Amino acid sequence: MPTTPAPSDRRAVFLDYDGTLAEQGVVPAAHVEAVRAVRENGHAVLLSTGRCASIVAPEVLDLLDGAVCSAGAHVRVGDALLRDERYPEALGRRAVEVLTAHEVPFVLEAPDALLCTPAMAAWIRDRAEALPPAAAGTVGGGTLDLARAVRLPEDLASCSFAKISLWRSPVAVEQLAAEIGEEIAALPSSMSRVDGSAGELFLRHLDKAGGVQLAAEHLGLGMDATVGAGDGLNDLGMLRATGTSIAIEGAPASVLEAADLVVPGPEEAGLALAFERLGLL
Repeated sequence: MPTTPAPSDRRAVFLDYDGTLAEQGVVPAAHVEAVRAVRENGHAVLLSTGRCASIVAPEVLDLLDGAVCSAGAHVRVGDALLRDERYPEALGRRAVEVLTAHEVPFVLEAPDALLCTPAMAAWIRDRAEALPPAAAGTVGGGTLDLARAVRLPEDLASCSFAKISLWRSPVAVEQLAAEIGEEIAALPSSMSRVDGSAGELFLRHLDKAGGVQLAAEHLGLGMDATVGAGDGLNDLGMLRATGTSIAIEGAPASVLEAADLVVPGPEEAGLALAFERLGLL
């Protein structure tokens, strides 16, 4: 039977989603079982993702003890909502106006919905319909999770949201951030093209590391008792802040350099290997 760790040995494990826990939005069966085993051994396992909560499948969230979503803007542990921060109203309107003027395809990410234009909704749904059937034992619906969360408001500029994702932009994401305002920071997409045409726009003062610290404090744990795992530049702060850090093979050099342990990606059940090496299983 699993043994409950002594309080001094209990860990909180924070997992990036895309490219770390999941592959193309689907958590492989080996990772599902590994997460369950770690929790059964008395440790906490939480998500730490750039995704908003609305595009993480409920069955994925049910697998975990909580989630840091929207790159630190939305933090929940169990039933406790610890943070829900959005773009200020005027800044949100400014962002939508700038993106619309440059004809950038974008979505506004909120905890309860993915807000976009009809054209973007059609683009997302086309990709969801092309998905192959999920393998047995997996959780998460891939692009279907995005399609299910889509809402089409009459006035995007008046919406409340935490983060923006964009694709196929004619203007580099860093330039867009500067044009919107100094409160905004940008990162290139970890799942798409690397030419600056795809990325994320988020509130500069928020990041995954801050969300992880808030969740750990709620769990009664110091940062030395945390484990972080990720594969993208938006994971770098988290990996540097957590007591033990795991990077995924193929991650950017700065991410690999910040890691205590490097393992394969989801297709090769890298997290299961990392959990075993860290004595969490």
